[in-house]
Amino acid sequence: MAKGNDKKVVRQARHVVLDTLGNLFESHRERKFTQGGRPLSRAQFCTGNNLNESTVSHIETGRVLGLTFPQLRRYLATTHGRNDAKFSDSAKKVYDGLKELDNLLKML
Repeated sequence: MAKGNDKKVVRQARHVVLDTLGNLFESHRERKFTQGGRPLSRAQFCTGNNLNESTVSHIETGRVLGLTFPQLRRYLATTHGRNDAKFSDSAKKVYDGLKELDNLLKML
């Protein structure tokens, strides 16, 4: 494969990872936050947990890299009930790595 095609495959893989993470976050939220056996809507979840609906939408639709890490951290702390250093550091490494991937591809 040519170099340009290789970069394209890496970018597509990055997109798949972001989309899949967003889907994972959304399905976790829908399983954990229910009312009467039915998942809360995104709006109900955000209102009940004092989160910005557009931020949650960005995270759950794979556009998390357009946000800052503290926004993601707050979402993860709410949905997973964890805000310890180990959990946060792990999430930060993944976030930074995905963000840095585009910069690396430009330099290659």
